[in-house]
Amino acid sequence: MQLDRNMLSRLLSMNDEQLSAFIRSVATESGIDPAQLGIRPESMQAIRAALGGATEEDLKRLTSVYNDYQSNRKK
Repeated sequence: MQLDRNMLSRLLSMNDEQLSAFIRSVATESGIDPAQLGIRPESMQAIRAALGGATEEDLKRLTSVYNDYQSNRKK
């Protein structure tokens, strides 16, 4: 998965239910129990703020961590 400004814009344009479902889907795909994420309706504002404040370096690092995790999971 490539997390760039375009993807970030698409994520931020989703409503809270869609964004929450996307995050849960990525977590499940990554082997993370979505219940452990603590995503609640009242936390969506903070999640949006964190995503909106991500720098290019943050996006590159997140993409790298996700891709590394996926590669190691397949071994």
